[in-house]
This record gives sequence, C-alpha cells and structure tokens, in this order.
Amino acid sequence: MSSPRSAAARVTMRDVASVAKVSTATVSKVLNDRPDVGAEVRQRVLDTITRLGYRPNTVARGLRSRHTGTIAILTDDLEGIFTNALMRGVEDAASTYDVSVLLANSYGDPERERKHLRRLLDRQVDGLIIMSGNRVRPRTGPALPLPDTPYVFLYEYGVGQAVPSILPDDRGGAVLAAEHLIEIGRRRIGFINGPASWEVTADRLEGLTDAMRAAGVPLDPAFVRHAPSWAPEDGFALADAMLAAAQPPDAIFCASDDLATGALAAIHERGLSIPGDVAVVGFDDRSLAVHQRPPLTTVALPLLEMGLVAGQRLLAAIDGEAQQHELIRIECQLRVRASTVGAAAFRRP
Repeated sequence: MSSPRSAAARVTMRDVASVAKVSTATVSKVLNDRPDVGAEVRQRVLDTITRLGYRPNTVARGLRSRHTGTIAILTDDLEGIFTNALMRGVEDAASTYDVSVLLANSYGDPERERKHLRRLLDRQVDGLIIMSGNRVRPRTGPALPLPDTPYVFLYEYGVGQAVPSILPDDRGGAVLAAEHLIEIGRRRIGFINGPASWEVTADRLEGLTDAMRAAGVPLDPAFVRHAPSWAPEDGFALADAMLAAAQPPDAIFCASDDLATGALAAIHERGLSIPGDVAVVGFDDRSLAVHQRPPLTTVALPLLEMGLVAGQRLLAAIDGEAQQHELIRIECQLRVRASTVGAAAFRRP
C-alpha cells in the first residue's frame, strides 16, 4: 500500500482538472492567481487541490514562466563567523516575496563552486548571491558564466563585473569608534589592527586616522600595531607592550572583538581599571562582546542589513531592474557599553 505522501506526489494538474470538472488551463489560471476565473470555479479548484494534496511542479512552471520562485546563496565558508547573520538577512528579503532560498558551500574551491553552479542552474534558480563568510576581498567572476542569471556579491566584491557588491562601511565604523573615544576625553589612543594582508585593516586604520586628524588629536605611530593574527593572544601581547610605555595609552581601539578580549585581559593583568585607566573599543559586535568584563563597547557590523540589501537587489534584478557595477557600503553602528562609559571604573578583583 502506498503512503499518502507518495500518492500525493503522483497527483497531476490533469487529475485536479478531472476531479474539479474544469480544464487544465483553468487550474493553471487559479495557480497563477489570474483574475479571469469565476469565484465559484476558483474555490472548487482550490478545494480539489487541498483534498488531493496536489503540489505544483515549480521547475516545470518555471520553464513556462521563466521564474521558479527560488534563489540560491553560494558561500565560500558555511561555518564562517558572519555567515549565519548574512544568510538571515537574505532569507528575510526572500520571505517577503515568498521566494525560497537554496544553499551551497564551495569551501573556497573554484571547481566545487563550478559544480554547485551547474546544479543550481539545472534547478532553474532565478538568481544567485555569491558570498564570503569571513573576509572582504576582491574576486573574479563566478566559476561559470552566468549570462542569463542575475547575481549579487555579498561581503566580497567583483572586479570588472556589472553587478552590485554589498559591503560593510569599515572605514565609517572606525570613525565612529575614534569619535566616541575623543568625545569621552581620551587623547592617547592606541590601535591594535589585524593582519596587514586583510583589506579591512587598511579601511579601519584610515577611518581612525581621519577622525583623529579632524579632531586635532595626534596619533602616536608607536601606538599603532598590526597583529599577526586576529587571535586574543596577539591582542594581549600588543596591548601589554603599549601599557609598558612611559606614557601608556588611555584608550585602545581594536580592529576585532577577539583582539579586544586580549587587550582587556592585558589591562586586567596590570591591575588597571577599565574604563578609568584605559577605555577599550572592539569591532564586529560578536556575541562574546557583551559577556566581557566589563561588557565591551564595539562597532557592530551590519550583517543582517547587508544580507537584506543583497536579497532586495537580487530580487529587483530578477524583476527586470538593470544591474551595474557598484560597491554598496552599509553603515556600521556603535554599541556603547561599560568598557568606555561604565558607571564606575571596573577593576579586576
């Protein structure tokens, strides 16, 4: 005996038409919400669809309408620290239009990306978001040509391609951090940057430098350090070296929350108060930031908003809007917590 599920899978549009005593063309009109169907006939077809458990073949419908109601995210790092938040934004945009989202992971391997693209094109997806899960950087086009399928880059950007790329405003985020530290009276500001090979480190240093220059606050080159990695251990070592100076910094801005957790530990280790002796600001607003001692002021990457904009731009392209090469930078937000404006200076017990 076949299960209800397997029986439903065999129900066709012709079956629905036969039971409802209408033509298959009428069933198609009801499925596509066409206005030229009477209310009584429409309800009879809908009731029959429900009773028989009919599910339209979206791929077959897509071959006729040129749309399947599906888009895909192709990421290079499914386990990247920013991947989930970016994907949530895309899904929020897609769900508004009742569009389904497929997911594929290339692990940064061009051949794997090529295979995924072939499969996704075979499934007649309406468009693609090609996304990095951990690092902003330039890239060439997709591993397969996509002449008839719209696509958008997210958290990475294409070179010489007529499509938009959605990125965070890292420079603007660093400006927010610097302005906040200056506003609370800090003048000897240290900066622990990430590895120089990462593009965002240049953007964040530029934002800090520009903001301090505009405020007339000198930036001591001795207090600008590039960490060899983003690990807390490097943040600890570089912060500890700064604090050993004859005139140590009264604030340390770190280019990531991981580096900032190391800086906090170094300040605690020296018995200094936070923010009384040294204020600390991070970057990213990862979940760990609010659980530091004291909670960490940080610049929040607009990950959800970036995914939302990427989804909206892709859906607009699918709807016929012309695409062009542009870098769309989404503003970061400053999350002020006790590491800069605590009600009382925090000293490690």
